[in-house]
This record gives sequence, C-alpha cells and structure tokens, in this order.
Amino acid sequence: MSTKITNEIFESYRSEQREINEAKEFLKSKGYYTDCMWQIEDVTDIYNCSEQKAHEILDSVLGSDCSETFEKIDILASMMGIKRKEDRDE
Repeated sequence: MSTKITNEIFESYRSEQREINEAKEFLKSKGYYTDCMWQIEDVTDIYNCSEQKAHEILDSVLGSDCSETFEKIDILASMMGIKRKEDRDE
C-alpha cells in the first residue's frame, strides 16, 4: 500500500511540475525571463517563518527595487560591447 501512495505522490508531483513548466514556457514565449524563479518554500524550508514573512523576505530581496538589476544589465552589456539603443550609430 505504501508503494501505491508513493506512486500517487510522485505522479501528483510530476503533474504539478508539468503545469509549472507549461506556465514558464508560456511566459517565456511572451518575453519573460523564467530561468531563475523562487518559491516561498525556498525560504520556509530553511527558516522558521510563516509564508507571509517568507513572501516579505523574497519581495525585499527580489522585487522592491529594480534599479540595481538595471544597473547590472548596463554594466554587463557594456562589458560585452553591446550598445544601448539610443547610443547606436545608425
């Protein structure tokens, strides 16, 4: 009986993963970067906190100020020799 339960859990997990991958592919097809995504469990699995607190942590780290991300994009693009559109000689 435990093998049946284990198989059901595994199949449920695989089904969820398929749905997540389909959602990521949809977002990617619309131009979103989906290669690095975070879940509340990434925090709650390590820290003894509520889902709400974990969300607050992720929001503070990842979502509050994109200026640093844009600055890093600018730096890396410059290092790669990629010019900003308004700087292109056309």
